[in-house]
Formats: sequence, C-alpha cells, structure tokens
Amino acid sequence: MKNVIVFMDMSEMDDTVLKQVKQLEKVWGFDNICLAHYIELQELTDDFSSQFPDLDKPLEEILEDEITEKAAQVGWTPDNYTVKIHSKGGKDDLTHWINTSEYNLCVFGKKVINPGSGIFASKIARLIDKSILFTTETSRPNFDNVMLCVDFSSYSKKAVNFLNQYIPDSVSNFSLFHVYKVPAIYFPFVKQKSEKLVEEERKKAVKALDHFREKYTKQPKSNAWVEYANDQPSDKVIYNYARTHYVDLIVVGIKGKSDDDDLLIGSVAEKLIQPDRSVPVLLVQ
Repeated sequence: MKNVIVFMDMSEMDDTVLKQVKQLEKVWGFDNICLAHYIELQELTDDFSSQFPDLDKPLEEILEDEITEKAAQVGWTPDNYTVKIHSKGGKDDLTHWINTSEYNLCVFGKKVINPGSGIFASKIARLIDKSILFTTETSRPNFDNVMLCVDFSSYSKKAVNFLNQYIPDSVSNFSLFHVYKVPAIYFPFVKQKSEKLVEEERKKAVKALDHFREKYTKQPKSNAWVEYANDQPSDKVIYNYARTHYVDLIVVGIKGKSDDDDLLIGSVAEKLIQPDRSVPVLLVQ
C-alpha cells in the first residue's frame, strides 16, 4: 500500500506542495492521502476566543475548510483524501499517531525561498519511523531524475526496495551514486594519496556499485556513478553532484529509531535536509 501524509502549515507553501503531490500521485500511484495540520498548543492562548469574537465555529473546522479549499484548487475532491487536524497531546501524541498508522510516507515542504525555519519538520523527522520526503518551492514535480546514495549498508538496500515500489520503470533517469574515499588504514604508512591509490579505490567502488545495481534495482534505465571525496564531506559531494547534474530527488537510506527513541538520521542526511539545500530529499527507513 502506498499511503502518504502531507503536512500543511497553512502558508503559501501548501499550494506548491499540494501541486507536487498531485503530480506525484499520477506517477507514484498513492492509495490513500491524508492532509494533516498540527496546531502548536502554545498558539491557543487563554484569551483566544476574545481575540476572534466573530469565530462562529471551532478552529479545527475552520482549518479543515481551508485545507479542503486548498485541495480543491489543485483538482482534488473530498473523496480523494482525508483531513487530520491534530490539536491535542502535543508532538508526542502526533508522532505516536504517525508511527502506529498505516501511512508509510510523510511529505513536508522545505522552504528555501519563502520565509520559514523548518524547525517543526526537522523535529518530527527525528521522532517518526516513516519515510520522509522534503520537497521545495523549486522542485520539478515529476522527479524524473532520481539519485539514490549508496553506502552498501542495509539502509541502502531498504532505500532501493522502497524505490522499486514507488518509482516507475518509466522514470527517465535513475542513478545510483557512491562517494568513495581512500581508507584510513593506509595512513600514516602512505602519506600522500597517490593517483594510483585513488584509482584503485575507484575501481573497487565501481565494481561494488555495479554489483549492487544488478542485484537490487528493478529500473531498466539505471546508471551507476562514483565520485572521489578528496577530503570533502560526503554530503557536500552528493549535493554538488546533484546540483550540477540536475537531479530532481536525492534518496538516502537512514537508520530509523534507536532503543532510546532518538532518530539516527545520520550526519549526511542531516546536512542534506538543511534549509540552504534546495534539492528535494527522500529519507527512507
């Protein structure tokens, strides 16, 4: 089942996110869509009613009407989705609802042009055990150029299995990308990273990535690319490659929740979803 929760913050960003999800629905084929909004408890002060004397119905109903109106503007009718207004229990209750639901993908709008901190989305990302799509105002809606970051861990295998389910065979460009480095085991015995040593590691990386592609991917048009880090952080190598090769979506497998309920996103994924990074990111767990 392809069930998705689309989080809305009642800003102009919602219009962009809904249009993108509407387009993705045609390509990815969602079974169930939930349009959700979370009301921060501190937003509701004791004198809330006195500030809005003309409020003739509960806030939840007003928000639901606004969401329905936004959905109608992109061509959805109420039978295409459900609405969830979460106003009680705080973030803990919200994350419990998400984690115990049948939804397996959450979509958040990440503002890189419009004002916004993205704090809510980043906090929720650390608490839920669902895959998460961070999309932006500049995203191309079809995600025709998809790049999966591979580190050969079990998390990469989970990510490619997820994509095999969601990404259709018709995607125009599906690539596997691996950042390789010269292992620290060579140092300090080898003080200089010689071209020969780097080339040896490149060949190993290419062979391993080709094997991963043949064994796990179903997309017939998939490519495999490796890039030498050369002392740069992996996230910077990934992001720069994505920008220069017009990648529509970066996909990263993440660890998920640990025993102490902290989400181990990983430093690479953490940096890829920062507000100053404009390429959409899908975190798969």
